[in-house]
Amino acid sequence: MPLSRGTGLSWAIAGLWIIALFPGVLSQNTSSKGGTIKESYDYVIVGGGTSGLTVGDRLSESGKYSVLAIEYGYIEPDGLRLGQNTYNITSAPAAELNNKTFSVDVGCIVGGGSAVNGRILQRGTKDDYDIWSQLGGSGADGPWSWKNLLKYFRKGLQLVPPNPDIPADFNFTVDYKYWGQNNGNKSVFAMYGNTIPPNTYPLYQGTKQVPGVNVPEDGANGELGLLYYMQATDPRTGNRSYARTAHWDDLNRPNYDLLVGTRVNRIVFEGTTAVGVQITPRGGTGPPSIIKAKKEVILAAGTIHTPQILQLSGIGPADLLKKAGIKVKVDLPGVGANFQDHTFVSDVSFRWGTPPPIPESLISQTPASNGISRTYLGLSVPLSVVSPNYTSIAQTLLSQSSASVLPPSTHPSIVKGYSSQKSLLAKSILSPKDTSLSYLRISLNPLTVLPTDDPNVSPASLSLLPINIHPFSRGTVYIDAVKTKAAPSLAAASEIEPTVDYRALSNPLDIALVISQIRFLRAVFTSPNGPFTAYNATEINPGAQLQTDAQLEKWIREKTSPSVYHPVGTCAKMERSLGGVVDESLRVYGTKGLRIIDASIFPLVTGATTTMSVYAVAEKAADLIKADQKGGHGH
Repeated sequence: MPLSRGTGLSWAIAGLWIIALFPGVLSQNTSSKGGTIKESYDYVIVGGGTSGLTVGDRLSESGKYSVLAIEYGYIEPDGLRLGQNTYNITSAPAAELNNKTFSVDVGCIVGGGSAVNGRILQRGTKDDYDIWSQLGGSGADGPWSWKNLLKYFRKGLQLVPPNPDIPADFNFTVDYKYWGQNNGNKSVFAMYGNTIPPNTYPLYQGTKQVPGVNVPEDGANGELGLLYYMQATDPRTGNRSYARTAHWDDLNRPNYDLLVGTRVNRIVFEGTTAVGVQITPRGGTGPPSIIKAKKEVILAAGTIHTPQILQLSGIGPADLLKKAGIKVKVDLPGVGANFQDHTFVSDVSFRWGTPPPIPESLISQTPASNGISRTYLGLSVPLSVVSPNYTSIAQTLLSQSSASVLPPSTHPSIVKGYSSQKSLLAKSILSPKDTSLSYLRISLNPLTVLPTDDPNVSPASLSLLPINIHPFSRGTVYIDAVKTKAAPSLAAASEIEPTVDYRALSNPLDIALVISQIRFLRAVFTSPNGPFTAYNATEINPGAQLQTDAQLEKWIREKTSPSVYHPVGTCAKMERSLGGVVDESLRVYGTKGLRIIDASIFPLVTGATTTMSVYAVAEKAADLIKADQKGGHGH
């Protein structure tokens, strides 16, 4: 019996009647452990990725509560296989990037992004998280500040002590007070590789001479500077350490189930209280069924799909929902707004004229024998280091019209929230310190260069991917109103991927930032007065012939990618009056029994890869949920 769409999209009506219409359908839904999925659980988690599995583990560990995580992907080997274990989504044309479209690659697999990413683990700076706290209305020392999140960073990942044989020349140090050290079998492990590439040494020695570059004692202590990168790697095997291995595999708890290959169509409400979810098998085939949540529905579907589920459930911008034929349950303009990702230009590269010397003691390092990868070096710096015009950029950010750089007809609360963001960003820029926001992150990975006589070949000695780590532009993730309204059923509508509009470079100040990054890197590597002048570097890309801002802008628009696969922000933890979607306890405004725990709640993208921050958010979310139950705040 298919659902009838009927007048006014009757499939959007809340209620539990579908169970009665489809008796026995739940018996067809089997857990990944082979058991039968129950009709109700204390907690139903939408998404079996990084945050979903972490919270599922923490809520079920006492045995007191029953937990179900529902995942669209499957249990399969980790590692990136585009289009197989990622969603098949193409972005809207990027108006400022010559109308190109881009693949939106987010994990579609048990373990989510932690199963398919590059394993690199980084934290943002102290300012990153203090601004999170301020945008939520709690002040810089509030519950989401650096000092109050640190215990969740320590809980979320465990540091494996580094190889003591790494040569002292690399100045490789660790401060254990920033790390968890529970190295039991059920952990997400953070570790450095057993060796450092020898040709990293001259880059380290030269870059640390750049004025304003900090050298922190630990790469995850909330400071900027020269940082060695960790990886999510199991020290016993050299394999990926991620949410599935830490928070699902081998737990075998009778109160913790995982349903895979399943789409959540919508949240089921009684009034404004979430009481369950409607599901269909992946692909939209088969009848829908409902699983009830006795305490809470917890959204962990990620930055792209969490706002989609909310919008299909009648929570989001009222105008959008009405156009889609969806009855408005809660007018929440911020759902799908505030979309952010890191952007980068594809290649800024240089070739040494004279190769930098490397001490023989480093060349003769014994390679790691256990398959565990090497440690690489990165640089993260504030705008005051990148650009001599940093005060002018900050002042322009403050004075520009917020509405003029946001989509047309943006709701006033979102404009107000963006203005608040800009004010805090400018304050950090104008108060440069080692814990300020980063405005450039690069990996200092030297390439092996082979001699060539071919005039058409310009091998690079150093190829950089400068990342605009705190872009000023904001995008959107919205359901397609026309296609949704025309869909024959809710199941069919939920299989229509949302429209992902990065809007990269829509704020012209982002162009100014990237031009500043290129000029900074030129000065570092080719300036006669720079730290690498003895090596006679030649610029390969973008090329010394491109000198004016207009020339560089044209090259940037052609070479920019709008994503480093770190999407955040579409259900921001901000005050509701600022376009926020969740409060400081991650509860969705205007509802009861509904929470969000994934990267969509980030009000600002962090100056780092996002995985470590997602784990920290999930660990804190679990404590918030448990505290509410102790205080009697469930259904």
